[in-house]
Amino acid sequence: MVRLTIYRLSTSHTNHTQNRHHTFTKTIMKKTLLILLIIINYPTFGQNKYRIEKCVWNITKPADYITRIDNFEEIIKLGEEYVEEKEELELANDSKTLFSIAKSDSSPINMMIASYQGNENIKNYTLKGYAKALGAYFKESSKEDDPKNITTVKVSEVVIDKIKFYLISSTLTFTEKKYAYTSDYYVTEIQGKEFSIAVMYDNEIDKRKIEKSITESTFK
Repeated sequence: MVRLTIYRLSTSHTNHTQNRHHTFTKTIMKKTLLILLIIINYPTFGQNKYRIEKCVWNITKPADYITRIDNFEEIIKLGEEYVEEKEELELANDSKTLFSIAKSDSSPINMMIASYQGNENIKNYTLKGYAKALGAYFKESSKEDDPKNITTVKVSEVVIDKIKFYLISSTLTFTEKKYAYTSDYYVTEIQGKEFSIAVMYDNEIDKRKIEKSITESTFK
């Protein structure tokens, strides 16, 4: 089983709101980077059913999407070295990646990664609070971008097979290049775990394919 290194909030500073917010920001920053950068060589072979503890998730992936392969170990090592330097961060060693697919083997856009991990952030913030904090982080981080670019962030509720998810959608528009892409992050709690689906797309056709795949999936 391939494990995805993701960072969770430390519990050693829960009495200090400022430190907790700082920890959360660093946590989400590293988590977002890993979600977008770590594409795992994980053989799905057309598999449609995945287990989240005792829950079985059934999803039909887009037919023209393939398993994505990239350098995994090097990024994991860099992440572990980073966390060793930060006392307020700790490694989440129970995270699991279910699959990682993309439209092509070379493009970083038009892709989907599904994973789950411990639910510490949801316990600390509630699912709704966690989603709002993610949205706030994405808005805050966009201020560091080129002022000519435009970032829009939206947090909304999505019900998938009677399970409430929160969708954090961030669209970055490069005004000079007349190009835009969207990063969507679906998150919920299943069987005491934080379950998430991270996707990226830069056109309406792939957006519809990915959304159809996710919203028509089922949980048993």
